[in-house]
Amino acid sequence: MTDNKKNSPKKNNPVQVALGKLQQHPVTLGVLVLIICCFVLLAFTLRHYMIDNARLVLANTNAESYAQQQLTLTNTYIQTQQQQLQNMAEKDLLIDALTAGDTEGIHRLEGLMKEWVENLSHGYLLSPQDNRLDKAHNFVGQAMSQKVLEGKQPDPVAAYIDSTWQLIFAYPLKTKEGVILGTMVAMLPADTLADSLLAKVNSSLGTTKLIQTLPDIPNTPVITLNNKMEALDGITLITKMPHWQIRFTGSAILLDQAQPPYLGFFIAVGILVIIMLLLVYVVIRYTLLHHKDKPKKRRSKNFVQNDAQGNTPVVKPTYTVDDSSDSFLQVIPSTASVTKTTEAEDTKTTGKPAFPDVVFRDYDIRGLANTQLTPEFAAQLGKVLAKKALSLGEHSLIVGCDGRKSSPALTSALEQGILSTGCNVIYLGQVPTPLLNFATHQIQETDCGIMVTASHNPAEYNGFKMFFKHHALCGDEIQALKAEMECDIPTKTDGQRDMRLLSADYVNDIVSDIVPAQNLKVVLDGSNGVAGELGVTLLEAIGCKVMPLHCDIDGDFPNHPPDTSVPANLEDLILCVKEHNADLGIALDGDGDRVVAVSASGKIIWPDELLMIFARDVISRQPGADVVFDIKSTRRLNNLISSYGGRPIMWKTGHSHMYNKILECDAPLGGEYSGHIFFRDRWHGFDDGLYAAARLIEIMSIREQGLDEIVSSFETTHATTEIKIDVADEEKFSIVDSLVSNHAFQDGKVSTIDGLRVDFPKAWGLIRASNTSPALTLRFEAESEEALEKIQSLFRQQLRSIDTNLTF
Repeated sequence: MTDNKKNSPKKNNPVQVALGKLQQHPVTLGVLVLIICCFVLLAFTLRHYMIDNARLVLANTNAESYAQQQLTLTNTYIQTQQQQLQNMAEKDLLIDALTAGDTEGIHRLEGLMKEWVENLSHGYLLSPQDNRLDKAHNFVGQAMSQKVLEGKQPDPVAAYIDSTWQLIFAYPLKTKEGVILGTMVAMLPADTLADSLLAKVNSSLGTTKLIQTLPDIPNTPVITLNNKMEALDGITLITKMPHWQIRFTGSAILLDQAQPPYLGFFIAVGILVIIMLLLVYVVIRYTLLHHKDKPKKRRSKNFVQNDAQGNTPVVKPTYTVDDSSDSFLQVIPSTASVTKTTEAEDTKTTGKPAFPDVVFRDYDIRGLANTQLTPEFAAQLGKVLAKKALSLGEHSLIVGCDGRKSSPALTSALEQGILSTGCNVIYLGQVPTPLLNFATHQIQETDCGIMVTASHNPAEYNGFKMFFKHHALCGDEIQALKAEMECDIPTKTDGQRDMRLLSADYVNDIVSDIVPAQNLKVVLDGSNGVAGELGVTLLEAIGCKVMPLHCDIDGDFPNHPPDTSVPANLEDLILCVKEHNADLGIALDGDGDRVVAVSASGKIIWPDELLMIFARDVISRQPGADVVFDIKSTRRLNNLISSYGGRPIMWKTGHSHMYNKILECDAPLGGEYSGHIFFRDRWHGFDDGLYAAARLIEIMSIREQGLDEIVSSFETTHATTEIKIDVADEEKFSIVDSLVSNHAFQDGKVSTIDGLRVDFPKAWGLIRASNTSPALTLRFEAESEEALEKIQSLFRQQLRSIDTNLTF
């Protein structure tokens, strides 16, 4: 029965038969292709007229409405200023001073004019003989004053004076009898009108210009609210002042927002598709009915042939042909395919479990606890690190852990692995990472340590940070650990385990270094991490009134994740600072080596801005010093550090990379946007969120300034926080490599020390692979909102050229 089934002729699929037959008629195929192409072209033409043109018309309509809105705002501004200044010109106080010829009184009133009229840059009370405007080269104002004295009322005029555009108004100062005694000239910065427009309209929707048109003078833009993505025709509207025009050109955003009705287009396309299918059916039907092909017959048999060794069956394809005239040659694979593998290939026994590559990251070991990081992993890592310490002449390793639920089991296994090699363990207990680093400087027996922590990662993660001879393991050093962990390490007589409590020493050393606070009220958000309780003790010891927030240790992080770089995780702190009228808010991450501040007004002061505060303080005492910052940080650091006589050094992100670079450069200060701040000025050089908070409080106390006041002196920019795109750990580095190889940022200055950073004159952008989570991280900064939007758009285009699903 089986043999009959194998040898019986196979029936061909009718579609295959038809397609095979059409292959013998190239003219018919050509006609079909031509029909389809014509209908596709017709569909695109319909789309152009029914969608694109409709979108353009709708966008232009919206642009006209938007321009009209700005015209109304401009007219309202002009009318308001005219009315206010006209009323002021009628004040008896001004007329009396001009009548009396009281020069001192006139100057005093000119000063008061700035208080009466908001944003007034200059006000003049001029007698006919007063030529102060000529002396100030304000010829426009002088000409307007002369017109007023002649009994005319000039319209406001814009003039470029002292490197800025000024709106000049002139009004007569009259007696009650109507006699003109002199002129009041008032000057307002054109920026006040620009600010009025920006407060009410969205500048990203297009470019707005206030154009001044005067006889014999080229049309001049007085105000420009710029968006360079112009996509629509310009619209010009006349203001209340005939010589002032509002000219608006819509951007691509306005075009994208226009959504024409698609129903008519889909109906038309549907009708076209039906007509096209009918034509195709008619052509195919005609061909099949009017052309008969001669039958083609070929047969072969299925057979299975062993390989040369007779081990693995090799399947040969079977070619079967039906006897009917409509048959075509088909390849039918055998269903008896067999794959034979040996047990040696199927199972590879090494005597030890395989350790996942993904946990060996660029600057520490980090992964999911209990699945990727198990007690077996920790024990084997302990053996490898103990072997490394012994090879360096060290006989002890310092061990500490954070408050995560998985930390005790991993720490215990790590210690067992260390002790099994004969190496000793000095256990610190649950401590912040800075305290472990502090211990490597204080304990005489060793300067090598291992911290069990996943820092800012969620509760389900854990990890290991490793320090040898005040050097943080990173890069290839960490990758080499995996190979070493796959090797057998002989056991020896167990080493000794000792416990040391150094929290009091740590607090005392900081207190002795810091100028006491002036009773500052500080809210401390410990993120339920291991540093919260110690942080409260420290800040109280330096004289602060501390309000603890989430400072109890809870490895589940019930209130918010311990990542201080995410604004949402700072909302509780901001609210608490405002509610209690605190001077300062401090946020620490899960292991206390990151810090972020919140000002009294509730503004987040990101770590790169904190680094600006610290840099100014440190360089003022160490001129010429290096300051290291990571590639995610603001480029305002470059200007500030250089202006105070320091040397700015940008380096790759990662606490290990930064720590090692600071030591290499002998820099007194360094920091990352993520919150790692490193002081080698009066401290030991490792990243320490608690010590950085104490130094910030010291600066505030010495300067007798709040944080808002301190940062207000810095150049302002528009910047994003850290943006994350979730991608698989296995893909993130290849995506960044593709961008680095194929980017199209020809006009920018490109840096590839860590991912891809591109600097333009008015903006910069960065994309890199996160080394602590399965994500791409991006950040952008620019001189204006428009420039910020443009740089983000450029990066979106580059990402989509790699993968259309990548966006932010």
